[in-house]
Amino acid sequence: MRIGACVGMNPDAIRILKKLGFDYVETHLWEPYGAVTSGDQAKIDAYLAVLDETGLKCEVSAYAFPGQYNPAGEQTRDDLERAREEFYDVISRTRFMGNEILVIGGGGARNYPTDRGYDVKNVYEQLAVICAEVISPVAAEFGLVAALEGLQKPESPTLNLTEQSVEVARASGKDNIKVMVDYFHVAVEGEDMTKFAEFGDFIVHTHIANPSGRVMPAQGDGADYPAFFTNLARAGYNSRLSLEARVQGEFEPTMREALAEMRRQVQAAGL
Repeated sequence: MRIGACVGMNPDAIRILKKLGFDYVETHLWEPYGAVTSGDQAKIDAYLAVLDETGLKCEVSAYAFPGQYNPAGEQTRDDLERAREEFYDVISRTRFMGNEILVIGGGGARNYPTDRGYDVKNVYEQLAVICAEVISPVAAEFGLVAALEGLQKPESPTLNLTEQSVEVARASGKDNIKVMVDYFHVAVEGEDMTKFAEFGDFIVHTHIANPSGRVMPAQGDGADYPAFFTNLARAGYNSRLSLEARVQGEFEPTMREALAEMRRQVQAAGL
């Protein structure tokens, strides 16, 4: 399994990841998109230069779920076209990142008022439509695979479990709509990880953090990493793992320990 980290566009952090032996970097798209729209070409150039210098690639990026929930019950053609244009603008302007996987996170149509009696079944149907008619065609145009991210309930009222993300991906009917699994959210939601084996055809990316404090993993920190990796192995997943967590302490020693612990865990799981 290849291990990377979410560190934004910070050249110094990327150099340290290379020094420590990380395999790739992951960057959330709102940072480079902000640099594009603000005309901060120097920031973009510095980012591309450090990737070239280190030989690391931005293999994964993340962005928000497009569109808005429509309380009328369905996405109109105007809704979909507006969402597609906005989503296309972000993705097209950030293709210099070179990523292969596009994580689809919080916000947008997946968030809806939970105190107004809206039909949850309809919410999920709308998400599948947006995946099929907004995310999938834009991702396909740029050779991307989209991965729906499950989030804890305080961050989103939908897609809290891997099986819910798989349900939407399957309902979209699109081969480039898949899911990602984040150990932090899985642990917080108390998800049954043995179900991962049922979703092997859909899992294309993973994130990890210690659920206690959402910090970088460390040896003996009390998290049940073995269960996570064992069940990923049973699902046949052995691709990428991105560390997405708060850095507790100095960056370099914290990341060194996190990488070492993840290497130990994946090796023990046979990944």
